[in-house]
Amino acid sequence: MFPSQSRPSTSPFGWGAAPSSGPFGSAGTPSSGLFGSAGTPSSGPFSSLPASAVTHSQKLIQHIASLFNNEKYSDATIQIHDVMLPVHKSIICIQSEYFEKAFQNERFEESQSGTIKFKENSGAAYWRVIEYLYKGDYSEALSTHEFEDDPEHLRDSRVYVLADMFLLEGLKTLSITKLRLKLEKHWMTDLFLECIREIYGSTSNETCGLRSTVIAVATGHARDLAKNEAFNNLLREGGDFAAEYVSALTKTMAFR
Repeated sequence: MFPSQSRPSTSPFGWGAAPSSGPFGSAGTPSSGLFGSAGTPSSGPFSSLPASAVTHSQKLIQHIASLFNNEKYSDATIQIHDVMLPVHKSIICIQSEYFEKAFQNERFEESQSGTIKFKENSGAAYWRVIEYLYKGDYSEALSTHEFEDDPEHLRDSRVYVLADMFLLEGLKTLSITKLRLKLEKHWMTDLFLECIREIYGSTSNETCGLRSTVIAVATGHARDLAKNEAFNNLLREGGDFAAEYVSALTKTMAFR
């Protein structure tokens, strides 16, 4: 589906990738997260700075986040299907070698036109990737009406595939964390099986984080899933999932 690469990258300023907090804490508010409680320098990278410096750092991050989907100072465009998304090279290229090469290498058309076009795959997933580059997180509810949103149980896996293509290791970690939380809610439903089918249909590497995540969830609930006829039918189909699941289950039993 996409070329698989694994160059290390980070979220915008080296932030961690826990979905419970973004650059402004939970749900994008400055109550917690990077700057500690109520935006004070009690913890985090600015804990030793005077309050005035922390306040400036907060404002700087907020200003950068405000440039998402904003034509102000924009010097490039990402076309997602038929939607034109203004971007800023200094923000996206410094985080992703993929975008750096596309916009800076004169051999590529994109460096001349200033526009990168993506016509295939989920428009919502592309949107969330770019949102992450500006905010250090992506919205659960899609922050645009330009695209039909992906189903909740497939949302994060689609972001992961693009994060892999764009060489964004921090985003891969973030999307995996969010996916795991959702699968722990839906493991006994058909949504889990649908997620397995899509992941194994769009990836080929058994060390892929998506595959290891669904395998971990499945083996963690192996006793109950053994009573699930739909899950057993999936195993009877064979293929990579069945083989990797049985292998993981065997290893788990060996350590008991």
